[in-house]
Amino acid sequence: MFSSEEQRTRYNSLFSSRSIIDPKFVDLAFVDDEVFDCFQAFQNSGLIQFISMKLPFYPELVKVFYSNFEIQEDSLIFKVYGIKMVIDQSLFFDLTQLSSDGIPFEGLLDDEWKFNFSVSDARRMVCTNQVDITGRLLAGSLAFECRIMNYLIMRILLPRSSNLAQVFEEDLIIMWVFLTGRQIDWAHLVRYRMHKALRSNAPLPYPHLITLFL
Repeated sequence: MFSSEEQRTRYNSLFSSRSIIDPKFVDLAFVDDEVFDCFQAFQNSGLIQFISMKLPFYPELVKVFYSNFEIQEDSLIFKVYGIKMVIDQSLFFDLTQLSSDGIPFEGLLDDEWKFNFSVSDARRMVCTNQVDITGRLLAGSLAFECRIMNYLIMRILLPRSSNLAQVFEEDLIIMWVFLTGRQIDWAHLVRYRMHKALRSNAPLPYPHLITLFL
């Protein structure tokens, strides 16, 4: 699966023992039978195909992919079995249906939003009335619809393997974006999160996308 001994060495030393974040998905048949107002936000952002994607994944192939992929000008470039593959922005959209419209969000509040966003107002927007909004924000403090929204964010859109009970500022900003009708460049954000996973010992997200890409 490697084009060079250097790739094999990189895989063995940095990726062979990595954990993989098990992908989750939304069962659209279940959603159709229930009434979730927050689901409209995902529809408006063009995320339905992505959050309902259910594909098998192959752990060794996922680790090989991450061990030798890079991003150049928003294109994913990688080699498997010595074959170079390039997924540019157009092909990425065709495969994932993730829009490139909106702000290229990377976890921090964008300058365009700073005038309208405040942490306290955003917390009031997503929390139940009984919650002290000045303390650490936990998932149990969220109103019902926002709790569902946050679950989909942290398990599907920006998956993580720990701290699932805590709502980080990044999660809060994204909920605020959904609730206020703003747009994020989701294609950019997913690629950014994939690239971020190359740091040492980070768990590997979106394993089902590797199956889709290959």
